[in-house]
Amino acid sequence: MSRVCVSGGFAHCALDVRTLAHGCTIFSGAWRPRQYEPKGNGAIMVFLPGWGDISKLFLMLYGLEENFKVITLHSLMTPEQQHEAFERPPDGLRKVVLSTNIAEASVTIDDIVYVIDTGVRKERNYDAEYGVSSLDTKMVTKANAKQRRGRAGRCQEGLVVHLFPSYKHDKFDDFPTPQMLTSSMEEVVLQAKVINGGSNKELVDMIKMSMPRPEEKAIEDGVKILKNLSLLTREGDLTVLGRAVAAIPVQPNVAKFLLIAAAFRVIKPAACIAAFLSIKNPFQQTPGTEKDKKNASKKPTGKEYFNKGYASDHFTALQAYVEWRREAARGNDLEFCDQQGLSPETLDMAYMMVQQFVNFMVDAGYDGPDVGEGDYGEVDAVKKGSEQDALVRAAMVAAFAPNLAVLYRGDRSPYWWLDCNAEVLPFRGSANGEYQMNGQDGDEWMVFSDAMKMGGNKSQIMDSSLVFSPFVLLFANALMIDDKKGEIRFDKWYAFIEKGPWIQELMDLRSKVLPAFKEAIESRDLASFPAELCDRIAKFCCRTPIKLGKVEPVAKSIDQEVTGAAAKFLSTFVWPKDEGVDEEEDEQ
Repeated sequence: MSRVCVSGGFAHCALDVRTLAHGCTIFSGAWRPRQYEPKGNGAIMVFLPGWGDISKLFLMLYGLEENFKVITLHSLMTPEQQHEAFERPPDGLRKVVLSTNIAEASVTIDDIVYVIDTGVRKERNYDAEYGVSSLDTKMVTKANAKQRRGRAGRCQEGLVVHLFPSYKHDKFDDFPTPQMLTSSMEEVVLQAKVINGGSNKELVDMIKMSMPRPEEKAIEDGVKILKNLSLLTREGDLTVLGRAVAAIPVQPNVAKFLLIAAAFRVIKPAACIAAFLSIKNPFQQTPGTEKDKKNASKKPTGKEYFNKGYASDHFTALQAYVEWRREAARGNDLEFCDQQGLSPETLDMAYMMVQQFVNFMVDAGYDGPDVGEGDYGEVDAVKKGSEQDALVRAAMVAAFAPNLAVLYRGDRSPYWWLDCNAEVLPFRGSANGEYQMNGQDGDEWMVFSDAMKMGGNKSQIMDSSLVFSPFVLLFANALMIDDKKGEIRFDKWYAFIEKGPWIQELMDLRSKVLPAFKEAIESRDLASFPAELCDRIAKFCCRTPIKLGKVEPVAKSIDQEVTGAAAKFLSTFVWPKDEGVDEEEDEQ
């Protein structure tokens, strides 16, 4: 295999897609002289940092009207789309694969002869100081460059062109940062607490003994996240809820969502949502072309088709799953997926996960009306605005808080604002990407499970669902109302309110919901959560939004500010420390 390093206009990780497109046409033999095909006729692979650059180059190659079969490879794409890269192109077409570093290792595309390495990659990092994940653009490491070089000529002689000078290569890092150092630590911390217990200092010392050796700040931040989820006590001990969550092998907030949804007797739709949060959404992603724009006036497909007014990425994926299962019963599932841009493989994985989640909750005493003798993987559609809809969203708020963004009216679109006094944006592929407010400031909120910075200063919310102020007040960790001043404090938010009977109902529900949930968890019997409470939660959440005048974030949570005699007016619930599993009970 031949290797060439060249200087190019790629300083500071900026890519010139026109130069890349030109390089592809040279290798394609568009100008026929044999010297442009030094290794013969074969496919071309171009390594790019992310989806934005892939889309730009895809559209540019598409517009050249060359005999290209352009294929994209990215983690957001479905398995079926990724499999296309391994197929031979039709006669007369040259295959060009545009890929991120997903194709660096464990992938052998046997007809790749030419590789263009831009020398740039995306790396997910976790900023322990600010507690946010980011997707940063960086130069490749020596290991990355070697792996990319290895994609050329796997089954015949090949050629790789690195778009950076060789003296730059010598200064690259040897290896990428280990994943343990680029991810939040809450899942690792929770499992360590279950296995070893101990103080926070002992926990930090134990985790720091691992080979990647994460920063102490990252471990402490993982502890903070678990405290916010009520999985650890303020002192850092495992709670009763924490042990229950640790038994479900998914992200802690997703596991908490499943447990709460089971108590609220809406496990099947919640299990479907949790499955997609644990793998990926089932929608295929492709770069748009002029042909796609012309077809836009036709019947909508994908998220646009399944969003049906839910204002929710979670419910959009759920609706796609429900309709897919309906078509599968008719033997029409593959054609349906093809028409709607869905991934059959992702849906199949979700189906198996839904069965596992529901079976787990049934073993824990779940007795909701959506389970019986039938298939645990079958899920009915959730009617928009129904009490079932409200209970699923309520479970999200209770599980994902403090991941909530209030909506403020803007000139063209609403501002999404967090309790850390920072603006966030919806992911451009989100079902809520172009959501327009119907209410006033403070009426409408977005609950989400994850956010990430992608190049800019503002984080982007990946998956969100619309909820209203009653949801947020009911499941706030701490809340205090001053009737005389007409003020309310909830977690790190402050607002003005108007008196009404809603206050008594809110405070009564808050005094009963989490204590009843604790009893259900401790008794390992989810059916013990009162059905009457589920009805009251749904009715309260379905009421008209509670007006939160001039709502804004503040520096500290109300439970951190209130001390002494004033604390008796604070509405909060403190989860007890877990005392361990009783051996006799566990054997039973």
